[in-house]
Amino acid sequence: MAEETRAKNLSFAKENSAYNRDWFAGVRARVEAGEPYAYVNADVPTEIFKAMDVPVVVNQWWSSVIAAKQKSAGYLDQLNAQGYGKSLCKYCSLGLAGALAEDADPPWGGLPRPAMLVTGNDCNGSSKIFDLMARRFETPLFVLERAAARPPEGTDWLSRSRTDWEEIFGSDAIDALVVQYRGLISFIEETTGRTFDEGKLAEVMDLVNEQEEYYFKTRELIAKARPAPLNIADQMPATMIPQWHRGTEWARDRAKQFYEETARKVAAGEAAAPNEKTRLMWLGTGLWHNLSFYEYFQREHGAVFIWSIYLAIAADGYPTYGDDPLRALAGRMTKIFNILGVPPFNTDWFAAEAVKAGIDGVVSLTGGTEDDCREAFGHHYLVRRALEKVGVPMLRLGVDNVDARGWDDEAVKARVEQWLKDEVEGR
Repeated sequence: MAEETRAKNLSFAKENSAYNRDWFAGVRARVEAGEPYAYVNADVPTEIFKAMDVPVVVNQWWSSVIAAKQKSAGYLDQLNAQGYGKSLCKYCSLGLAGALAEDADPPWGGLPRPAMLVTGNDCNGSSKIFDLMARRFETPLFVLERAAARPPEGTDWLSRSRTDWEEIFGSDAIDALVVQYRGLISFIEETTGRTFDEGKLAEVMDLVNEQEEYYFKTRELIAKARPAPLNIADQMPATMIPQWHRGTEWARDRAKQFYEETARKVAAGEAAAPNEKTRLMWLGTGLWHNLSFYEYFQREHGAVFIWSIYLAIAADGYPTYGDDPLRALAGRMTKIFNILGVPPFNTDWFAAEAVKAGIDGVVSLTGGTEDDCREAFGHHYLVRRALEKVGVPMLRLGVDNVDARGWDDEAVKARVEQWLKDEVEGR
Protein backbone atom coordinates (compact mmCIF):
# COMPACT_ATOMS: atom_id res chain seq x y z
CA MET A 1 0.00 0.00 0.00
CA ALA A 2 2.34 2.70 1.22
CA GLU A 3 5.68 2.49 -0.56
CA GLU A 4 7.52 5.15 1.41
CA THR A 5 11.25 5.00 2.03
CA ARG A 6 10.93 5.10 5.83
CA ALA A 7 12.32 2.15 7.76
CA LYS A 8 9.80 -0.61 8.43
CA ASN A 9 9.85 -2.19 11.89
CA LEU A 10 7.94 -5.38 11.07
CA SER A 11 9.75 -8.21 9.32
CA PHE A 12 6.85 -9.00 6.99
CA ALA A 13 6.01 -5.44 5.89
CA LYS A 14 7.69 -5.74 2.49
CA GLU A 15 6.09 -9.15 1.95
CA ASN A 16 2.63 -7.66 2.52
CA SER A 17 3.30 -4.87 0.03
CA ALA A 18 4.69 -7.34 -2.53
CA TYR A 19 1.64 -9.57 -2.13
CA ASN A 20 -0.65 -6.61 -2.75
CA ARG A 21 1.15 -5.62 -5.95
CA ASP A 22 1.20 -9.21 -7.20
CA TRP A 23 -2.47 -9.65 -6.36
CA PHE A 24 -3.38 -6.52 -8.30
CA ALA A 25 -1.32 -7.70 -11.27
CA GLY A 26 -3.29 -10.95 -11.09
CA VAL A 27 -6.56 -9.03 -11.14
CA ARG A 28 -5.42 -7.14 -14.23
CA ALA A 29 -4.53 -10.44 -15.91
CA ARG A 30 -7.90 -11.96 -15.00
CA VAL A 31 -9.72 -8.92 -16.39
CA GLU A 32 -7.72 -9.11 -19.62
CA ALA A 33 -8.79 -12.76 -19.86
CA GLY A 34 -12.43 -11.71 -19.62
CA GLU A 35 -13.16 -12.23 -15.92
CA PRO A 36 -15.10 -9.65 -13.87
CA TYR A 37 -13.97 -7.60 -10.92
CA ALA A 38 -15.79 -5.01 -8.80
CA TYR A 39 -14.75 -1.50 -7.77
CA VAL A 40 -16.44 -0.69 -4.46
CA ASN A 41 -16.51 1.90 -1.70
CA ALA A 42 -15.15 1.11 1.76
CA ASP A 43 -18.66 0.81 3.23
CA VAL A 44 -19.53 -2.13 0.95
CA PRO A 45 -19.36 -5.71 2.35
CA THR A 46 -16.53 -7.29 0.36
CA GLU A 47 -17.28 -10.65 2.01
CA ILE A 48 -20.12 -11.24 -0.47
CA PHE A 49 -17.77 -10.78 -3.42
CA LYS A 50 -15.16 -12.99 -1.77
CA ALA A 51 -17.74 -15.75 -1.41
CA MET A 52 -18.51 -15.46 -5.15
CA ASP A 53 -14.83 -15.34 -6.25
CA VAL A 54 -15.19 -11.83 -7.65
CA PRO A 55 -12.04 -9.74 -7.01
CA VAL A 56 -12.66 -6.37 -5.38
CA VAL A 57 -10.68 -3.12 -5.50
CA VAL A 58 -11.74 -0.75 -2.74
CA ASN A 59 -11.95 2.93 -3.65
CA GLN A 60 -10.13 4.26 -0.57
CA TRP A 61 -7.46 1.57 -0.81
CA TRP A 62 -6.80 2.59 -4.41
CA SER A 63 -6.60 6.23 -3.29
CA SER A 64 -3.91 5.29 -0.79
CA VAL A 65 -1.91 3.55 -3.53
CA ILE A 66 -2.14 6.67 -5.70
CA ALA A 67 -1.08 8.87 -2.77
CA ALA A 68 1.82 6.58 -1.79
CA LYS A 69 3.02 6.74 -5.40
CA GLN A 70 3.03 10.56 -5.08
CA LYS A 71 0.46 10.86 -7.88
CA SER A 72 -2.32 12.58 -5.96
CA ALA A 73 -1.32 16.20 -6.67
CA GLY A 74 -1.16 15.74 -10.43
CA TYR A 75 -4.36 13.73 -10.62
CA LEU A 76 -6.32 16.17 -8.47
CA ASP A 77 -5.01 19.13 -10.46
CA GLN A 78 -6.33 17.49 -13.62
CA LEU A 79 -9.65 16.76 -11.92
CA ASN A 80 -10.03 20.40 -10.87
CA ALA A 81 -9.02 21.58 -14.35
CA GLN A 82 -11.98 19.60 -15.70
CA GLY A 83 -14.34 21.62 -13.52
CA TYR A 84 -14.67 19.44 -10.42
CA GLY A 85 -14.62 21.44 -7.19
CA LYS A 86 -11.57 21.61 -4.94
CA SER A 87 -13.74 20.91 -1.91
CA LEU A 88 -14.63 17.43 -3.19
CA CYS A 89 -13.51 14.77 -0.70
CA LYS A 90 -10.04 13.77 -1.88
CA TYR A 91 -9.99 10.31 -0.32
CA CYS A 92 -13.19 9.36 -2.12
CA SER A 93 -12.57 11.23 -5.39
CA LEU A 94 -8.93 10.32 -6.04
CA GLY A 95 -10.01 7.11 -7.76
CA LEU A 96 -12.19 9.16 -10.11
CA ALA A 97 -9.30 11.56 -10.65
CA GLY A 98 -7.06 8.66 -11.60
CA ALA A 99 -9.66 7.27 -13.99
CA LEU A 100 -9.95 10.63 -15.76
CA ALA A 101 -6.25 11.60 -15.65
CA GLU A 102 -3.84 11.41 -18.53
CA ASP A 103 -0.85 9.45 -17.23
CA ALA A 104 1.56 7.33 -19.24
CA ASP A 105 2.78 5.59 -16.08
CA PRO A 106 -0.18 5.06 -13.69
CA PRO A 107 0.29 3.22 -10.38
CA TRP A 108 0.60 -0.52 -10.87
CA GLY A 109 -0.39 -0.24 -14.52
CA GLY A 110 -3.62 1.62 -13.77
CA LEU A 111 -7.13 0.61 -12.86
CA PRO A 112 -8.70 -1.83 -15.35
CA ARG A 113 -12.33 -1.44 -16.41
CA PRO A 114 -14.53 -2.94 -13.66
CA ALA A 115 -17.53 -5.13 -14.40
CA MET A 116 -19.54 -3.27 -11.76
CA LEU A 117 -19.34 -0.46 -9.22
CA VAL A 118 -20.94 -0.59 -5.77
CA THR A 119 -21.15 2.10 -3.10
CA GLY A 120 -23.14 3.08 -0.06
CA ASN A 121 -25.29 6.19 0.04
CA ASP A 122 -24.11 7.40 3.44
CA CYS A 123 -22.48 10.38 1.73
CA ASN A 124 -24.07 12.20 -1.21
CA GLY A 125 -20.64 13.11 -2.54
CA SER A 126 -19.48 9.49 -2.60
CA SER A 127 -22.56 8.23 -4.42
CA LYS A 128 -22.17 10.95 -7.04
CA ILE A 129 -18.49 10.12 -7.48
CA PHE A 130 -19.42 6.51 -8.16
CA ASP A 131 -22.11 7.62 -10.58
CA LEU A 132 -19.46 9.58 -12.52
CA MET A 133 -17.09 6.60 -12.48
CA ALA A 134 -19.86 4.34 -13.74
CA ARG A 135 -20.38 6.71 -16.66
CA ARG A 136 -16.62 6.91 -17.28
CA PHE A 137 -16.25 3.11 -17.45
CA GLU A 138 -19.75 2.50 -18.91
CA THR A 139 -20.31 0.08 -16.06
CA PRO A 140 -23.46 -0.77 -14.03
CA LEU A 141 -23.75 0.79 -10.57
CA PHE A 142 -25.44 -0.52 -7.41
CA VAL A 143 -26.06 1.82 -4.45
CA LEU A 144 -26.77 0.66 -0.90
CA GLU A 145 -28.56 2.65 1.79
CA ARG A 146 -28.37 2.30 5.56
CA ALA A 147 -31.07 2.58 8.22
CA ALA A 148 -30.29 4.50 11.39
CA ALA A 149 -29.46 2.38 14.41
CA ARG A 150 -31.27 3.00 17.68
CA PRO A 151 -29.39 4.72 20.52
CA PRO A 152 -27.45 2.32 22.77
CA GLU A 153 -29.00 1.21 26.03
CA GLY A 154 -26.55 1.09 28.93
CA THR A 155 -22.79 1.48 28.92
CA ASP A 156 -21.75 -2.13 28.27
CA TRP A 157 -22.77 -2.25 24.59
CA LEU A 158 -19.20 -2.46 23.27
CA SER A 159 -18.30 -5.50 25.37
CA ARG A 160 -21.41 -7.28 24.05
CA SER A 161 -21.20 -6.21 20.41
CA ARG A 162 -19.57 -9.39 19.08
CA THR A 163 -22.72 -11.43 19.70
CA ASP A 164 -25.50 -9.03 20.78
CA TRP A 165 -25.28 -6.71 17.76
CA GLU A 166 -28.94 -7.07 16.80
CA GLU A 167 -30.13 -6.20 20.30
CA ILE A 168 -27.73 -3.23 20.44
CA PHE A 169 -28.37 -1.67 17.02
CA GLY A 170 -31.94 -2.83 16.42
CA SER A 171 -33.56 -5.37 14.09
CA ASP A 172 -34.88 -2.66 11.78
CA ALA A 173 -31.37 -1.51 10.85
CA ILE A 174 -30.23 -5.11 10.29
CA ASP A 175 -33.36 -6.02 8.29
CA ALA A 176 -32.86 -3.05 5.97
CA LEU A 177 -29.33 -4.13 5.08
CA VAL A 178 -30.20 -7.82 4.66
CA VAL A 179 -32.85 -6.97 2.08
CA GLN A 180 -30.38 -4.81 0.18
CA TYR A 181 -27.62 -7.42 0.41
CA ARG A 182 -29.95 -9.91 -1.24
CA GLY A 183 -30.51 -7.35 -3.97
CA LEU A 184 -26.75 -6.89 -4.27
CA ILE A 185 -26.27 -10.64 -4.59
CA SER A 186 -28.81 -10.74 -7.42
CA PHE A 187 -27.02 -7.81 -9.09
CA ILE A 188 -23.66 -9.63 -8.89
CA GLU A 189 -25.18 -12.86 -10.20
CA GLU A 190 -26.77 -11.07 -13.15
CA THR A 191 -23.60 -9.11 -13.93
CA THR A 192 -21.13 -11.98 -13.63
CA GLY A 193 -23.13 -15.14 -14.26
CA ARG A 194 -21.85 -16.55 -10.95
CA THR A 195 -24.00 -18.11 -8.22
CA PHE A 196 -24.07 -17.14 -4.59
CA ASP A 197 -23.46 -19.91 -2.03
CA GLU A 198 -24.46 -19.11 1.55
CA GLY A 199 -22.22 -21.89 2.83
CA LYS A 200 -19.23 -20.24 1.19
CA LEU A 201 -20.17 -16.92 2.80
CA ALA A 202 -20.23 -18.67 6.18
CA GLU A 203 -16.67 -19.90 5.54
CA VAL A 204 -15.57 -16.39 4.60
CA MET A 205 -17.18 -14.95 7.74
CA ASP A 206 -15.38 -17.51 9.90
CA LEU A 207 -12.02 -16.61 8.36
CA VAL A 208 -12.69 -12.91 8.87
CA ASN A 209 -13.57 -13.44 12.52
CA GLU A 210 -10.37 -15.44 13.06
CA GLN A 211 -8.37 -12.65 11.45
CA GLU A 212 -9.98 -9.89 13.49
CA GLU A 213 -9.47 -11.69 16.79
CA TYR A 214 -5.73 -11.60 16.12
CA TYR A 215 -6.04 -7.86 15.58
CA PHE A 216 -7.92 -7.61 18.87
CA LYS A 217 -5.09 -9.32 20.72
CA THR A 218 -2.51 -7.13 18.97
CA ARG A 219 -4.38 -3.94 19.85
CA GLU A 220 -4.61 -5.04 23.47
CA LEU A 221 -0.88 -5.77 23.62
CA ILE A 222 0.02 -2.34 22.29
CA ALA A 223 -2.43 -0.60 24.63
CA LYS A 224 -0.89 -2.26 27.70
CA ALA A 225 2.78 -2.13 26.74
CA ARG A 226 4.97 0.61 28.24
CA PRO A 227 6.73 1.68 26.07
CA ALA A 228 4.70 0.83 22.96
CA PRO A 229 6.38 -1.70 20.63
CA LEU A 230 5.10 -0.11 17.40
CA ASN A 231 3.88 3.22 16.13
CA ILE A 232 0.96 3.58 13.76
CA ALA A 233 3.16 4.02 10.68
CA ASP A 234 3.87 0.29 11.06
CA GLN A 235 0.45 -0.71 12.38
CA MET A 236 -1.60 0.82 9.56
CA PRO A 237 -0.08 -0.99 6.54
CA ALA A 238 0.23 -4.20 8.59
CA THR A 239 -3.50 -4.02 9.28
CA MET A 240 -5.00 -2.56 6.14
CA ILE A 241 -3.36 -4.67 3.44
CA PRO A 242 -4.74 -7.90 4.96
CA GLN A 243 -8.04 -6.16 5.72
CA TRP A 244 -8.71 -5.57 2.03
CA HIS A 245 -8.09 -9.30 1.54
CA ARG A 246 -10.16 -10.37 4.55
CA GLY A 247 -11.90 -13.70 4.20
CA THR A 248 -8.80 -15.45 2.86
CA GLU A 249 -6.37 -17.75 4.64
CA TRP A 250 -3.51 -15.44 3.59
CA ALA A 251 -5.11 -12.47 5.38
CA ARG A 252 -5.84 -14.50 8.51
CA ASP A 253 -2.28 -15.81 8.61
CA ARG A 254 -0.80 -12.32 8.19
CA ALA A 255 -2.91 -11.05 11.07
CA LYS A 256 -1.62 -13.95 13.16
CA GLN A 257 1.96 -13.10 12.18
CA PHE A 258 1.35 -9.46 13.13
CA TYR A 259 0.17 -10.56 16.57
CA GLU A 260 3.03 -13.00 17.10
CA GLU A 261 5.69 -10.49 16.10
CA THR A 262 4.13 -7.80 18.28
CA ALA A 263 4.04 -10.23 21.22
CA ARG A 264 7.71 -11.05 20.64
CA LYS A 265 8.58 -7.34 20.63
CA VAL A 266 6.69 -6.76 23.87
CA ALA A 267 8.35 -9.76 25.54
CA ALA A 268 11.77 -8.54 24.42
CA GLY A 269 11.10 -5.01 25.63
CA GLU A 270 11.48 -3.53 22.14
CA ALA A 271 10.04 -0.06 21.67
CA ALA A 272 9.10 2.30 18.87
CA ALA A 273 10.73 4.96 21.03
CA PRO A 274 12.80 3.80 24.02
CA ASN A 275 12.48 7.33 25.40
CA GLU A 276 8.66 7.30 25.15
CA LYS A 277 7.26 10.25 27.09
CA THR A 278 3.90 10.87 25.46
CA ARG A 279 1.33 8.51 23.93
CA LEU A 280 -0.78 9.94 21.11
CA MET A 281 -3.94 8.95 19.25
CA TRP A 282 -4.35 9.76 15.53
CA LEU A 283 -8.03 10.33 14.83
CA GLY A 284 -8.87 9.95 11.15
CA THR A 285 -7.67 8.18 8.05
CA GLY A 286 -3.97 7.52 7.47
CA LEU A 287 -1.61 10.16 6.14
CA TRP A 288 -0.67 7.91 3.25
CA HIS A 289 1.48 10.40 1.35
CA ASN A 290 3.71 11.00 4.40
CA LEU A 291 3.86 8.13 6.90
CA SER A 292 7.25 9.35 8.13
CA PHE A 293 5.38 12.32 9.69
CA TYR A 294 4.41 10.17 12.67
CA GLU A 295 7.98 9.09 13.37
CA TYR A 296 9.30 12.66 13.54
CA PHE A 297 7.62 13.28 16.89
CA GLN A 298 8.83 10.10 18.55
CA ARG A 299 12.37 10.86 17.38
CA GLU A 300 12.37 14.52 18.42
CA HIS A 301 10.01 14.50 21.41
CA GLY A 302 9.45 10.94 22.57
CA ALA A 303 5.82 11.42 21.51
CA VAL A 304 4.60 8.19 19.94
CA PHE A 305 1.44 7.82 17.87
CA ILE A 306 0.33 4.44 19.17
CA TRP A 307 -3.40 4.41 18.20
CA SER A 308 -5.20 4.64 14.88
CA ILE A 309 -8.71 3.71 13.81
CA TYR A 310 -7.42 0.95 11.50
CA LEU A 311 -6.23 -1.54 14.11
CA ALA A 312 -8.82 -0.45 16.66
CA ILE A 313 -11.86 -0.88 14.38
CA ALA A 314 -10.45 -4.23 13.23
CA ALA A 315 -10.37 -5.26 16.87
CA ASP A 316 -13.81 -4.03 17.91
CA GLY A 317 -15.89 -3.49 14.77
CA TYR A 318 -15.27 -6.53 12.59
CA PRO A 319 -15.58 -9.58 14.90
CA THR A 320 -19.27 -10.50 14.54
CA TYR A 321 -20.82 -13.88 15.30
CA GLY A 322 -24.19 -15.37 14.33
CA ASP A 323 -25.83 -18.43 12.81
CA ASP A 324 -27.10 -16.56 9.73
CA PRO A 325 -24.00 -15.36 7.81
CA LEU A 326 -25.78 -12.69 5.77
CA ARG A 327 -27.48 -11.28 8.85
CA ALA A 328 -24.20 -11.35 10.78
CA LEU A 329 -22.57 -9.48 7.90
CA ALA A 330 -25.27 -6.81 8.13
CA GLY A 331 -24.56 -6.63 11.86
CA ARG A 332 -20.85 -6.21 11.19
CA MET A 333 -21.30 -3.36 8.73
CA THR A 334 -23.86 -1.63 10.96
CA LYS A 335 -21.50 -1.88 13.92
CA ILE A 336 -18.51 -0.54 11.97
CA PHE A 337 -20.46 2.43 10.61
CA ASN A 338 -21.79 3.44 14.01
CA ILE A 339 -18.58 2.93 15.99
CA LEU A 340 -16.64 5.04 13.51
CA GLY A 341 -18.99 7.91 12.92
CA VAL A 342 -22.24 8.07 14.92
CA PRO A 343 -22.49 9.58 18.42
CA PRO A 344 -22.72 8.34 21.09
CA PHE A 345 -21.24 5.08 19.75
CA ASN A 346 -18.08 6.74 18.40
CA THR A 347 -17.61 9.18 21.28
CA ASP A 348 -17.95 6.38 23.86
CA TRP A 349 -15.45 4.28 21.89
CA PHE A 350 -12.83 7.00 21.41
CA ALA A 351 -12.92 7.95 25.09
CA ALA A 352 -12.72 4.32 26.26
CA GLU A 353 -9.82 3.61 23.91
CA ALA A 354 -7.96 6.73 25.05
CA VAL A 355 -8.23 5.70 28.70
CA LYS A 356 -7.29 2.06 28.07
CA ALA A 357 -4.20 2.91 26.00
CA GLY A 358 -3.00 5.67 28.33
CA ILE A 359 -3.37 8.34 25.65
CA ASP A 360 -2.00 11.75 26.59
CA GLY A 361 -3.31 13.66 23.56
CA VAL A 362 -5.35 13.24 20.38
CA VAL A 363 -4.46 14.69 16.99
CA SER A 364 -7.42 14.88 14.61
CA LEU A 365 -6.75 14.79 10.89
CA THR A 366 -9.51 17.22 9.92
CA GLY A 367 -11.41 20.08 11.44
CA GLY A 368 -12.47 23.58 10.62
CA THR A 369 -11.72 23.83 6.89
CA GLU A 370 -13.99 24.07 3.88
CA ASP A 371 -12.56 20.78 2.64
CA ASP A 372 -13.69 18.91 5.75
CA CYS A 373 -15.50 15.64 5.14
CA ARG A 374 -17.63 13.62 7.49
CA GLU A 375 -15.77 10.53 6.28
CA ALA A 376 -12.82 11.57 8.45
CA PHE A 377 -14.90 10.95 11.59
CA GLY A 378 -16.45 14.29 12.29
CA HIS A 379 -18.86 15.48 14.97
CA HIS A 380 -15.78 17.23 16.33
CA TYR A 381 -17.50 19.06 19.16
CA LEU A 382 -18.97 15.87 20.61
CA VAL A 383 -15.70 13.99 20.19
CA ARG A 384 -13.73 16.78 21.83
CA ARG A 385 -16.18 16.96 24.71
CA ALA A 386 -16.00 13.18 25.28
CA LEU A 387 -12.20 13.29 25.32
CA GLU A 388 -12.12 16.29 27.64
CA LYS A 389 -14.31 14.39 30.10
CA VAL A 390 -11.54 11.79 30.42
CA GLY A 391 -8.84 14.46 30.58
CA VAL A 392 -7.36 14.11 27.09
CA PRO A 393 -6.67 17.27 24.99
CA MET A 394 -7.34 17.30 21.25
CA LEU A 395 -5.73 19.14 18.33
CA ARG A 396 -7.55 19.51 15.00
CA LEU A 397 -5.16 19.88 12.06
CA GLY A 398 -7.51 20.52 9.12
CA VAL A 399 -5.34 18.62 6.61
CA ASP A 400 -6.09 16.01 3.95
CA ASN A 401 -4.77 12.47 4.18
CA VAL A 402 -4.09 11.93 0.46
CA ASP A 403 -3.84 15.41 -1.09
CA ALA A 404 -0.22 16.51 -0.82
CA ARG A 405 -0.85 19.86 -2.52
CA GLY A 406 -1.84 21.72 0.65
CA TRP A 407 0.63 19.99 2.92
CA ASP A 408 3.14 22.28 4.62
CA ASP A 409 5.37 19.92 6.55
CA GLU A 410 7.15 22.54 8.64
CA ALA A 411 3.97 24.40 9.53
CA VAL A 412 2.04 21.26 10.54
CA LYS A 413 4.93 19.95 12.62
CA ALA A 414 5.25 23.33 14.32
CA ARG A 415 1.55 23.32 15.23
CA VAL A 416 1.81 19.86 16.76
CA GLU A 417 4.99 20.74 18.62
CA GLN A 418 3.43 23.87 20.10
CA TRP A 419 0.36 21.92 21.15
CA LEU A 420 2.53 19.25 22.76
CA LYS A 421 4.34 21.93 24.72
CA ASP A 422 1.25 23.91 25.74
CA GLU A 423 -1.36 21.23 26.41
CA VAL A 424 0.18 17.76 26.64
CA GLU A 425 3.70 17.62 28.06
CA GLY A 426 3.98 17.89 31.80
CA ARG A 427 0.30 17.15 32.45
